[in-house]
Amino acid sequence: MEFLIFWKAHYMDAWDAAKVASLDAPTRAKYDARYQMGDIVEVREDGYWATRGFDKESFVVVKVPGMAFDWDKMLALYDTDNKKILRRRKWFGNRTKIPQNILNKIESSDRVVSVTATQVNNFLERKT
Repeated sequence: MEFLIFWKAHYMDAWDAAKVASLDAPTRAKYDARYQMGDIVEVREDGYWATRGFDKESFVVVKVPGMAFDWDKMLALYDTDNKKILRRRKWFGNRTKIPQNILNKIESSDRVVSVTATQVNNFLERKT
């Protein structure tokens, strides 16, 4: 399985709590829906990104060779209510829990890193 993960700061991340609290409803909805560093954007079968390009300034690919690709589990990554998506990304890679050696590989490589299923389970978290 391969995860395409958003890997850069969004300009809205720099906003302080006072600015966020003062946002009107449409802007707040955009703020809440923004990509954040670590968001899992796509999950694909092994080898998918090897034949396709991706924006290496904005994303990284985390490969978990041999991890089963389960469509039902992937669909569970989406929160819905009355057929409206509330949060497109329920899971993210918590950068603070990623071991330094893996972070070093991401930053010094072609933005593709392989990890084990155990390693990925240690830094994937459900968004709250």
